[in-house]
Amino acid sequence: MPRPSRHGFTLIELLVVIAIIAVLIALLLPAVQSAREAARRAQCTNNLKQIGIAFHNYLDVHHGFPPTAVTLARTSASPNTQMQGGWCVQILPFMEQPAVYGAYNFDVGWYVDENQTAVRTVISTYVCPSTPRMTNPINYVPRYNGTAATPDPTLYAAAGDYFTARSYVDPFGVSSSQMVEHTGALDQKEFTPLSAITDGLSNTLLAYECAGKPDYYRKGGKLGFTFPQPSSKNATDRQWFHGPWASYMNMRIVSFTGDQYEYDGPCVINCHNGWNGVYSFHPGGVDALSCDGSVRFLKETTAKSVIKAYVSRAGGEILDASQW
Repeated sequence: MPRPSRHGFTLIELLVVIAIIAVLIALLLPAVQSAREAARRAQCTNNLKQIGIAFHNYLDVHHGFPPTAVTLARTSASPNTQMQGGWCVQILPFMEQPAVYGAYNFDVGWYVDENQTAVRTVISTYVCPSTPRMTNPINYVPRYNGTAATPDPTLYAAAGDYFTARSYVDPFGVSSSQMVEHTGALDQKEFTPLSAITDGLSNTLLAYECAGKPDYYRKGGKLGFTFPQPSSKNATDRQWFHGPWASYMNMRIVSFTGDQYEYDGPCVINCHNGWNGVYSFHPGGVDALSCDGSVRFLKETTAKSVIKAYVSRAGGEILDASQW
């Protein structure tokens, strides 16, 4: 009896099928990644909205937005009683974090042992889910002895990704007499009543992203770990460079030509996440919270004049939808 013929794939047919599957996977992956980033950005937007609600609840109780830092005079008897904590600490009761707020000691700095329980707590609302941070909390918080500070590997603090703008300054890399600061929404030491924000709440920046600390990123690429290094001459700046949410989380916004000390260039948004940077891991821009509690997306291409007008609270500038 003749054997029945057997049908199957030839080698060429099999290779074609594999190639088609590979192409389909290559087309599908970007769509999946895009969908995931859209979800992460939506959560980041919601984080800022929750922060905005907390600011306004604080305003209702204290009749003003909080100062960027709680400070007390430093004395020889209490060398660490200065810069006790920033705005993130002050709005904790309105962020559904009464336990963390209760554990925080305002009589000493955020960076001392007494506050380790509180400041090590990772608060998800202060973290953008798009941020690829390796560890949180992070160590090498500066330990102070009088005015001197040494980064201590045993001190930790949980990082945050949202800052407020002290001001907008451009040019910045010039003498102090040539710099003009366009003051932002929050005062450094005093409450800010709504009457001080004369440019309008919807046209004034309250908080924005400078994400990814303590790792250093520039234009989407990671350049190094934990800047500055503990041995750096600028190591005491780690309390700001690290981005601990319990710290001051308040910077000037300036423009750059490149790295964090290369000022006065064409780039403002997503240049880098170092000192005075505005940076996110969202493609094309950053999320920003306005003083009225709304959140908008600032594109990387936003003109410097628009950013200056948005940061300043009483500059008298007029903004319309066509400028964003």
